[in-house]
Parts: sequence; structure tokens; C-alpha cells
Amino acid sequence: MSTRPHATLIEPGHEAEWAVLNEEKRRALTPPPETPIAELLRRGQRLSAQAAALLRAVERADGLDPEV
Repeated sequence: MSTRPHATLIEPGHEAEWAVLNEEKRRALTPPPETPIAELLRRGQRLSAQAAALLRAVERADGLDPEV
């Protein structure tokens, strides 16, 4: 039995596993072709709002002035 801890996916040599995970993520995040444009726009606006909120939180945590 090896005393070495299990390797993580971040270590080199796991490219095939990352490819599988990335493909699964792509499939999960890709909307069906019949999704209405209005729904796609709502999703995009929600993601943009989340990204802006995250940026503001990071700037506040780092003590940066978001107005600069």
C-alpha cells in the first residue's frame, strides 16, 4: 500500500479527465436549440449582474476604489 496521498486533478497528467469534465460542463450549460431568445437574454443579463456583483465584492475585499 502506498503512503502517497491521492493525486488531485490540478496536478499534471489529468488532461483526459479534464477533457471529460469540460465536455460535461459544456453540455450542461448549453441551452436547447428551442430556447426562446427572451429566455437567453434573461440568462445573459442574470450572469452579467452576477459577474458585476462579484467584481464589486472583490474590489471591496481588496480595498480598491471601484470608481477608478
